[in-house]
Amino acid sequence: MPRITEVATVAIDPDSLWGEIGGFGSVGEWHPLLRSVDLLGEGTGATRIAHSTAGTDQIERLEALDPHHHLYRYRMERTPMPVRDYIGELRVDPFGESASTVTWSAQFELTPAGDGTTIESVRRFLHAGTESLKHRYGETT
Repeated sequence: MPRITEVATVAIDPDSLWGEIGGFGSVGEWHPLLRSVDLLGEGTGATRIAHSTAGTDQIERLEALDPHHHLYRYRMERTPMPVRDYIGELRVDPFGESASTVTWSAQFELTPAGDGTTIESVRRFLHAGTESLKHRYGETT
């Protein structure tokens, strides 16, 4: 089962950052490969439809939400990618006194049509998101 993790350390405290990126539908506001996101429902069980700049859509369902620990986990329900059992997680942790570490991870199984290109596509998507956060909030090393 492939597992991909991308990490960014940014110059904003975790509570403030979570307030901006912790909403399940907010990824459409900061991810450069998404044109928009439609959010249906609230809290655990909510669904988001992510519309990519490439013209494809995927549907994801919120499986777990822990605002206190700045974390949510979601399951991919429909995607054009050749994957199944896709679980993603976005987490924000403190880094020093006024910075944060964002960890975005995904694990999934490949369908018979999937290959290394599929794994690389998921990695590129997560990486583009964490890089966008570095540019938006400033990178901390």
